[in-house]
Amino acid sequence: MVDSTGIRTAILFYTIELAQLADGTISVSMTATTVDEEEPQLLNQEIVSTSVPTLDDALAVIKQGVMGSSPG
Repeated sequence: MVDSTGIRTAILFYTIELAQLADGTISVSMTATTVDEEEPQLLNQEIVSTSVPTLDDALAVIKQGVMGSSPG
């Protein structure tokens, strides 16, 4: 679910998208935006993209994504 393989730099902000799908599940998409240390640009990294059965599960995915992406 949550990508924990990459090392992330300081995160400026998260973008979280929630959508209720036709089958009743909830789509959760989360990205983190950081500043490129080599060039003056913003970088977006996908943290998670999944679907879950309930809003409580969606919140758990978001929490795991935020906590798992905290640097060091």
